[in-house]
Amino acid sequence: MKNFGKIQALIPRTLCHIENPIELDVNYEGFSPVEISWQNGLVSDIKSINSETSPSQIIFPRFVESHSHIDKSFSWKNFPNKASNYYGALKSNLEEHKTRSVDNVKLRAEESIKLAIKNGYRAVRTHIDTYDSQDERIWAELFNLQKKYSTLLKIQFVALAPLEFWGTDKGEILAKKFRLNNGVIGSVVVPPFNANKLLQSLTKILALASRYNLEIDLHIDESISTKDVGLRVLLKTINKFDYKVPITCSHLSNILLLRERELDKLCISLAEKNIKVVALPLTNFWLLNRSDKTNKMRPVAPIKQLQKSFVDVSIGSDNVQDPWYPFGEFDPFYLMSYSMHLLQLNPWDRLTLSAIISAPSRLLNLEWDGTISVGCPADFVVAKGDSWADLFSNNLQRSVLINGKWYVE
Repeated sequence: MKNFGKIQALIPRTLCHIENPIELDVNYEGFSPVEISWQNGLVSDIKSINSETSPSQIIFPRFVESHSHIDKSFSWKNFPNKASNYYGALKSNLEEHKTRSVDNVKLRAEESIKLAIKNGYRAVRTHIDTYDSQDERIWAELFNLQKKYSTLLKIQFVALAPLEFWGTDKGEILAKKFRLNNGVIGSVVVPPFNANKLLQSLTKILALASRYNLEIDLHIDESISTKDVGLRVLLKTINKFDYKVPITCSHLSNILLLRERELDKLCISLAEKNIKVVALPLTNFWLLNRSDKTNKMRPVAPIKQLQKSFVDVSIGSDNVQDPWYPFGEFDPFYLMSYSMHLLQLNPWDRLTLSAIISAPSRLLNLEWDGTISVGCPADFVVAKGDSWADLFSNNLQRSVLINGKWYVE
């Protein structure tokens, strides 16, 4: 089978590096018409073409999902959360744990993986619920799936456990296993909490990560309460013990409600500690601050303020058809279309596309940041249309190129 070809398409200007950029046309929505050639799975040439003859299709690098939960995707039908709030989701999630089996986790995970590939993802970071009574065989099956689909999708696992778990012998054993499988350890920090106890628990997970050279990804401050801000305790713990492990903070919803001076201070501290942030607007807007009235206060990570302080921010999908969020199907265009209007982001702006494409690539430590240039992988999503409105329509048609070959299910 041949592994070479070329395509003419529009590309977001900020996602393309071309040798002679002065020749590149840029239209009013930030798209440039180009011809991209590839050979042996790598881009061999990029050149500008006449905008009047460019076809009605738009090309992107395959996307990177920065935060998902493939172990419980598509569980909404059996474990619905009709209250549609955080505590209803947690209650249903714990009910699911009681009946969780190796087979149903494997089934949901594999369905999620197949959809992610089909819809245009090249890498996914996924959190896996981890607890004492969990069937340990689940991890073996998940690692098998990781290997099975490794040529199509890079899968990075985060063991999402209670903070106390990482201070136990089981936590130590799993950390060793994750060191061998390039995994990430994680937990949840949500108000209300005892600051002293939280500091002790964070100290243990930071020490464990330091000992095994692991990254930490925390669900933190997914709330509307500013009485207890877990991020402050995390920063205090890092400063007290001078830990230098890679840290990602997912959610950070409640810090948007802080006074401007407090928020600026936290953003600067995150940048200084090189802590990455994942904003999750879909679940936050769905779950948080529910009431019987239309609510004008909708907390989500303050993306623009964080980026202004040079914090590396990714936008992730989070949950798919489970108690936490009843919609979605691992589709990067679904995520983009809803995030743009929820967060009032312009898709033609460099920082917006950075949060969707470049920052998630850095978060997963991928070799390629998603900028299309000569020598980069020929890994693309090609969508029909010639405008952002076409991309965000409900009848989007797309094709996926993986390592220079068109993907067929």
